[in-house]
Amino acid sequence: MLQVQRKWCRVVPAGILLGILWSGFGIAAQIEGITVTHRDDGFKITLDAMVDAPAQQVYEVLADYASLGRLNPAITAISVEVAPTGRGKRVRSVIKTCVWFFCTQIVQVEDVMESEPGTISARIVPGAGDFESGSFVWRVTDESPRTRLHYEATRVAAFWIPPLIGPWAIKRTLREQFESSIVALERVANQKPRLRGDRREKSPIDDRPQP
Repeated sequence: MLQVQRKWCRVVPAGILLGILWSGFGIAAQIEGITVTHRDDGFKITLDAMVDAPAQQVYEVLADYASLGRLNPAITAISVEVAPTGRGKRVRSVIKTCVWFFCTQIVQVEDVMESEPGTISARIVPGAGDFESGSFVWRVTDESPRTRLHYEATRVAAFWIPPLIGPWAIKRTLREQFESSIVALERVANQKPRLRGDRREKSPIDDRPQP
């Protein structure tokens, strides 16, 4: 049992891109479900939510990688460049995070792609930061006037966390962080100007295959 707990303690939830750690505000964001699942070598997170903001603005906020600090004040530095493959972006984030009494600074490096309309996905770059492996995907669906969000992520950390910080503390922290970050996303999206006319036709949300 102790060995299992130590594996859990190696996994910290602070490295998740695009939506962690923000103080909540009283807006109409609705969390439909958050699941945190322990795996032998890490964890998996799934989230479903509705936000009271237009889909295009929501997508633009999620895809503005250089400005992720608006959603995540734990990010102390971030850089964005073209991925070495020439496809997508390489995003490097320096994040300061705390779980209970334990605070640490971690580096997360991901190659992020927008491979299809309304979808942002990424994979951890092994050896470039403090995670051994991982991935995430955001799916943004227009359900005007609201927007449906689906998020999935896996993480395997490559750094040590004190054994006193167990799985239940990590799960609780993750749920609280996602709830507040979704509210922050809604707020920031509603601050963006709405697209009109021809500009809307170029939206990555609207540019979906027709049945």
